Amino acid sequence: MKKLVFSSALLLSLGLAACGEAEKPIPKNETIEYPTPKVSEEAQWQEEITKLASNADSAADKFYALEKLLMDYEATDAEIKEFSTHIVDDYKSGNYLSEIDNHERMLSNIFKSYYVEKNSEGALKDFAFDYFQNMKYTYRGVDTVDSEAVKSNEEQMNEAIKQIK
Repeated sequence: MKKLVFSSALLLSLGLAACGEAEKPIPKNETIEYPTPKVSEEAQWQEEITKLASNADSAADKFYALEKLLMDYEATDAEIKEFSTHIVDDYKSGNYLSEIDNHERMLSNIFKSYYVEKNSEGALKDFAFDYFQNMKYTYRGVDTVDSEAVKSNEEQMNEAIKQIK
C-alpha cells in the first residue's frame, strides 16, 4: 500500500511540475514566422488575374500586365485540356464577347486561349488563335464586336470547330 501511495504521489508531483511550466513570453521586438501555405499554380494565375482585373488601370494596361504573366507561367497538360474545353464551350455559347467590361472574365479567357494556341496543333490551334485575337482586340478597344476583323475571325473559328473532335 505504501508503494502505491508513494508511486501516486510521485506521478502527481511530476504531472504538476509539468503543468506549472509557464510559456515564455515573446519579446516585443520579435515576431513568430509561420510557414506560408503553398498555393497551387492554378490558384496563383487566377489570383494574379484577379489582382490585374481589380486595379484602376485601363484595359490596354491590364492586357500588357497580363502579357508578363503569360511569359512567366507554364501551363500543365491538364490545364491545357481544361482551357481548350472552356474556350470552345464559351465560343459555342455565343456569349464569348458579351462582357467586354468584365475584366476578370476577359483576362482569364485571353490567358486560357493563349496557352491553348501555344500548346495545340491543327484546328484547335487555329481556333484558339482567332479566339485570342478577338478577345484581345475587343478587350483593348481596337476592334468592336461587330467589326469586319471579328466577323472574319468568327468565320474561321466556325470552320475550325467543325474539324475539332
